[in-house]
Amino acid sequence: MTCDLTLRDVRSVARIVNLAHRFNCRTTQIAVQADTTVIARFAFDGPDVALGRLRAQIDRIMSYEADLT
Repeated sequence: MTCDLTLRDVRSVARIVNLAHRFNCRTTQIAVQADTTVIARFAFDGPDVALGRLRAQIDRIMSYEADLT
């Protein structure tokens, strides 16, 4: 699973990596460009159920960040 995200807080990158570990998913790629916003590209590998749960949590983080604007 790959995710291209635009984040407001660079700490969200660490949150997402920690979530992947918690759901037993392996982070296979991270590319981050931090300026006034953070552009991040992640690639994860793992069981489909775990990837689905991870994606749901990433969507929650994105929703929270959208509420901050």
